[in-house]
Amino acid sequence: MRRIFLGMGLLIPFFVSAQTKRPLDHTVYDNWQSLGEKRISNDGKWVLYTVDPQEGDGELVIQSTGTLQKRVFPRGYEGLITEDSRFAIFKIKPYYSQTRQAKIHKKKPEDYPRDSLAIFELGQDSVIKIARVKSYQVPEKGFGLLAYLMEKSPADTARKFEKMDSTMRSLDSANRVLSQPLIEKTKKKKARRGINDIQQDQGFPNVQQEAEEAFEDPVANPGSEEGTELVVTNLTTGQRKSFNFVSEYKWSKFGNILVMEAGPNNKDSLSKRNVAIWRTAESRVDTILRGGNDFRNYAIDEKGYQVAFLAERDSSAKALQKFYKLWLWKNGQDSASMILDKNKIGMLIGWTVSENEKLSFSKSGLRLFLGTAPIQPPKDTSLAEIDLVKLDIWNYKDDDLQTMQLKNLDRELKRSYAAMMNMDQDIFVQLADKSLPQVITTKEGDGSQFIGISDTGKRIPLQWEGETHKDIYSINPSDGSRILVKKNLSGQVSASPKGNYILWYDAKSRQYFDWNEGVTRKISARVRTKLYNEEFDMPDDPNPYGLVRWTENDSFVLVYDRYDIWQLDPKAVDPPCNLTG
Repeated sequence: MRRIFLGMGLLIPFFVSAQTKRPLDHTVYDNWQSLGEKRISNDGKWVLYTVDPQEGDGELVIQSTGTLQKRVFPRGYEGLITEDSRFAIFKIKPYYSQTRQAKIHKKKPEDYPRDSLAIFELGQDSVIKIARVKSYQVPEKGFGLLAYLMEKSPADTARKFEKMDSTMRSLDSANRVLSQPLIEKTKKKKARRGINDIQQDQGFPNVQQEAEEAFEDPVANPGSEEGTELVVTNLTTGQRKSFNFVSEYKWSKFGNILVMEAGPNNKDSLSKRNVAIWRTAESRVDTILRGGNDFRNYAIDEKGYQVAFLAERDSSAKALQKFYKLWLWKNGQDSASMILDKNKIGMLIGWTVSENEKLSFSKSGLRLFLGTAPIQPPKDTSLAEIDLVKLDIWNYKDDDLQTMQLKNLDRELKRSYAAMMNMDQDIFVQLADKSLPQVITTKEGDGSQFIGISDTGKRIPLQWEGETHKDIYSINPSDGSRILVKKNLSGQVSASPKGNYILWYDAKSRQYFDWNEGVTRKISARVRTKLYNEEFDMPDDPNPYGLVRWTENDSFVLVYDRYDIWQLDPKAVDPPCNLTG
């Protein structure tokens, strides 16, 4: 009997615990947290990370790795630690509840709460906060420089009548006097027709409103978005410099120049959109191009001596068909010059420069990579949208199912194909096209061969195999010529850092191969252990354990097996070597 009571006594805490345990429902999910951004300083003494909830306000944490000194900043995000490991810079979101209420009340975008910018000197107590900051940038390798773009100030979004000078106020008053008879006459017509104020709100024209809108200040409704103030700060000295009407900006890698796009001043009809360069050492601004409808895709070479961008200047801002051109500025030049358009020798017929592809320089600055695309026909505006006939046609031989084609339609319309300008020779080379859509560059863009990958016409097996078979090509970047390296590869392909070898893993033979100067070699044939996941139990080819890295000057390639690292000779002369034993 004592044993029964003893057993029941032991079970009582269990039942109490089960009854008090919180149920797992959606209110619990919202409190789950995860690590978001993670940064570490170059000297290894500080770490920065964010803690993000499923819903609500997160926090940004800056912590010392030595003393465990910690600072927590509510709602911090998009943080970084400067190159000299001295400052942490991050943005601070508004309260989640404030943003949520703005959405509920359907406020205009300009009335939403805005982000702030915080500058925190590591190891110190003080924090500098700047309200209403849209974005910020620091040079990748430069010390002590920060640029941040302000939001439009609240004064700029005030009612337009408060901005009018005495002349405009007088004009507005005269307008109201002159339009009053028209308003009264309309009211009498409405009364005779039996239209009351409620019917007015349900869609009948508001004559008073139309009379007021007819005399609106044209400056208050600009044709293009006006830029805002850009502030450049030296974090070490505290010196600041401001630039007005800036819409885009970009630092060079070492911070020796800052490229800025300035929009027109909507209060000055003679002002034009322009691209300018600010030299940090001399604190001098040079305008390199003035006038145009749109500028985009800025790229700066590693030394900060060349700037490339796309510009559309010929058509009107509302033209249905626009043609972008490639512009280049070099250090020492007064202005940028146009170096590529749709009429350049080497450009495919019916193709043009694509505005949907980013520009980039090779490490040496001697090559400039861009995208090209077929010219899209202009939209037919002769018919109303309701009268347009829409028809989707699919063939069973198509690479993609019709549903996939429709889902990817917008992406396909914006697809661009890799191309290159040889800067020293002013030669344009088309690297990719519809038959060879993917290109991998080597040696940071300066390699003697690139890799081309194509699965065009081979995508149907994707529906049941989960991947496509690919043809691999070696591309000569000097003229765009191609050599077929491997046909119908099922596996992974990459290039050595110097670009001397094309390396791939063949999932069918489960071996590593490379290709150099027309010769294909099986470089893993003498490895006794398996280089793929031998415990893979799905009806498919197992994946390899993977590539570690190449050694200096492409001498050897290191790959994993389940427990060790193997050194393989790309020339297949030296036997494989187990480095870890």
